[in-house]
Amino acid sequence: MRNVLFPRFSDGRLWSKIAIGTLLMFLPVVNILAFGYLYRFAKDPHYASDGGVQLPEWDRPLSLLVDGLRLICFIVCHLLFAGLLANLTVWTLCFGSLGHVRLHWIFFMPLAVALTLPLFLTCLLLYFQREWVPDCLHILSLDHYIRRFWWPMIWPAMGFVGLQCTCQWILYGAAWFLGYGVVFASFNELLRHFGDRILGPTYPQLPLRS
Repeated sequence: MRNVLFPRFSDGRLWSKIAIGTLLMFLPVVNILAFGYLYRFAKDPHYASDGGVQLPEWDRPLSLLVDGLRLICFIVCHLLFAGLLANLTVWTLCFGSLGHVRLHWIFFMPLAVALTLPLFLTCLLLYFQREWVPDCLHILSLDHYIRRFWWPMIWPAMGFVGLQCTCQWILYGAAWFLGYGVVFASFNELLRHFGDRILGPTYPQLPLRS
């Protein structure tokens, strides 16, 4: 579990690669390339000879552009779902015992983002297998994975939300790039160290693609 919460990086150009992504994240439209880099890192993790995590190279800009648009779509869907969950929480409390308390969904949004981040990662994992959107809605696979991913990934998710709340208005580029980078690194480490136990030999098979 320590490797999941604190993934170790082994890359001679680690800080230069992070600096490029952080700077690009501050630039509208151009930041799509940074999201594409994060997508590449999440999908195809690489490891050094000593077992540390290595970041991918900044190459193939067209591929980064396409992958960036893919990841942005997933992030938007995740935030919309978290916003819906936050609104439902406010609506439930307003009609419950806390009806006399003035509530706003923005107070519940960070918690909703953290709680639904493992679901976001699960959908990404299903999409990575064949890069086909309907795979993300395969209920049996979602149920199988989320029950195994939720608890170990909730801690990196809380750290991600804390970084967003702390740096969002000033260092939002760093908050997005570093936040998702650490979450994806933790997720890759979880699969790397506990993949056989989590996935298992009998995990639900995705339906054939028509």
